[in-house]
Amino acid sequence: MALWDVYLTSSTWRRPEISWLTGEERKRADSLISPLWDAREQFWLDKRYLYCHVIAVHPDYQRKGVGQLLMDFGIGVAQKAELPIYIESSQEGVRLYEKLGCRRLKEPRKYGPDAVESLKANGVEGDSEVALFVWIPNGVEWKLPNNMELA
Repeated sequence: MALWDVYLTSSTWRRPEISWLTGEERKRADSLISPLWDAREQFWLDKRYLYCHVIAVHPDYQRKGVGQLLMDFGIGVAQKAELPIYIESSQEGVRLYEKLGCRRLKEPRKYGPDAVESLKANGVEGDSEVALFVWIPNGVEWKLPNNMELA
């Protein structure tokens, strides 16, 4: 499955409230999502772009090209609309995005300490960083948003 937002006109996305959680759950969720929302606001506020929320492939079908097919769909839309794609990647997705020509941003985002603790408590090991990527259509003159630097 893949979930995309397509902003053919200036993005109307604004940081939402995590109103359905309270107490420690809300604190952990905010620690997990705030660095990503901060980056999205920093780079894409009122811009035209495609946002890849998530790509997920059932474990039985991973490493069989399904993730690439899901990305190919978004890339096709981005090419037709002449828009960039913005991606926040888990460590598992980095190889796919690099293979498809996505460019890594210089500065990854770090989860807050509450999120790292919660992830470890739930058996998720690894880095506390989230790699950020951008895919830019070939042959289209496109300027990166302010403050965005590629690695």
